[in-house]
Amino acid sequence: MSKIEIIGLRMSLYEKGCDLVKEILTSISGSGIEILDGDIIVLTDKIVSKCFKKIVKIFDVKPSKKAVDLARRTGLDPRFVELVLRNSDDLLAAVPFKRLVEKGFIDLMSLSADPYETRKILNEYPVFFITRREGMIWSDSGIDSSNLPPGYYAVPVEDHDEIARSIREEISKTLGKKIAVVICDTEIFLGGSIDFARGSYGIDPVDRCFACKDLYNKPKYGGVDMIVHEICSASSLVFKQTSEAVPLAIVRGVRYKECECGLREALPKTDVAKIIREIIRENIRVLGIRWLINIFRRII
Repeated sequence: MSKIEIIGLRMSLYEKGCDLVKEILTSISGSGIEILDGDIIVLTDKIVSKCFKKIVKIFDVKPSKKAVDLARRTGLDPRFVELVLRNSDDLLAAVPFKRLVEKGFIDLMSLSADPYETRKILNEYPVFFITRREGMIWSDSGIDSSNLPPGYYAVPVEDHDEIARSIREEISKTLGKKIAVVICDTEIFLGGSIDFARGSYGIDPVDRCFACKDLYNKPKYGGVDMIVHEICSASSLVFKQTSEAVPLAIVRGVRYKECECGLREALPKTDVAKIIREIIRENIRVLGIRWLINIFRRII
C-alpha cells in the first residue's frame, strides 16, 4: 500500500515582509508536525512575494507611453499594464476575456457564486495578457491583487528556483532533514484554474521514464510525469483561492529523485515555435491542404 499526505498549514498575513524560513518553521512547530526525510515543502507564490516585500501600491506606479497605449486598447488600468510590462520578457498575446464571456464562448456565470461581482471584475479586467517570464508562460506576468488590501498588487520574485534553493538549504540545515521545496502559482486553465510549479529545488521536476516497461513488459509511450506540477495541483486542494489563509503545505509520501537542481535547469528544452510549425507541416502532409483551410475558416 502506498499513501501520500498533504498537510495544509495556516500562516499570518505578513503585509510588510517577513523572514520566510522562520515563519515556515514557526507554522510547522506550532502545528505539532515533525518534518521527515523526503518531505516536500510547498509554498504559494503569493506568500513568497509578501515575505520578500514584492508588494506594490498601484497609485505609486507611473505608466509608460506603451502602457498607456495598451490600456487604451484593452480597457485596463495603465498602471496595471505597466506592472505587467515591467515584469515580462515578452508579450505573447492579449485575450479578450470579457468579450469571450459576453459572446457565450465561456460560461463563466455557471462558475460564479456572485454574478454581480463577476461583472465588476470583468469590467476591471476585460483583457489579460499571455506573457513569457523566467522562460515560462504566465497570465499577466503573475501580477495579482487577490488577498491583498485594495490598491495593492503582488509581483513575483525574480528567480523562483534560487528562492526555493535558499529555503531548502536553510530548513535542511536547521532541522537536519533531507527535503525538497516547490513554489506554486495559480493559472487560468480551460474551464477553471490549476496550480503550476514556478520554482523548485531538491527534487527532479520530471519523471524521466519514457519507454520504461509496463506491467506486460512493453515499453511505455509516456511515463514522463511533471512531478512538481502535480505536487502543486494536489496542494491547491488545501491552499484554495480565497480566504483560507493556507499558503504552506507539507507533502509526504511522494517517491521522487533527489536533485541538486532547479525547475528551469532540469526540465527538457523545447522549442515551442518550431514544434508548432512542424505539427502544421505534418498535418498538411497527412490530412492535406484542406485541413489548413478548414482550420482558418473556423478561426475566422
